[in-house]
Amino acid sequence: MFKQLIILVLLAVAANAWSFTVWTEDNRAGKHRYYFDVKAGNNCFNFDSEITRERVGSFSFCSMAWTRCTVSIHSEPNCNGENLGSATAAEPIGRWYKASTSSKGSYMKSFRIQGCKGVPELGNLDNQVCSADIPYL
Repeated sequence: MFKQLIILVLLAVAANAWSFTVWTEDNRAGKHRYYFDVKAGNNCFNFDSEITRERVGSFSFCSMAWTRCTVSIHSEPNCNGENLGSATAAEPIGRWYKASTSSKGSYMKSFRIQGCKGVPELGNLDNQVCSADIPYL
């Protein structure tokens, strides 16, 4: 039992609490940028200018169920401007994948992560990671 508890704690420490990946083309193609946090931090993040100078063609957000993070996407830097959409984590892994963004969504400039719980509830811990969001090299 103790050994299993240690493994669960290590998985909680090693897994990404959330990840957000953007690509410049549809269907996870083109240049990409992978944002993530292992500590379930809540903050606003601006997309890299290398991405926004072109467009955001597709994206994927993933949140581990034990963090319950919410994401909102904004039309301007620093999470200003129009809220272009949002999603909340669901069991067991919350995933929001958009294969092709709308014309309005393709010009997103920032995203906000909020509502994250920083401490995993070991009884509900899911050891899967948001592996589909990790860009292939």
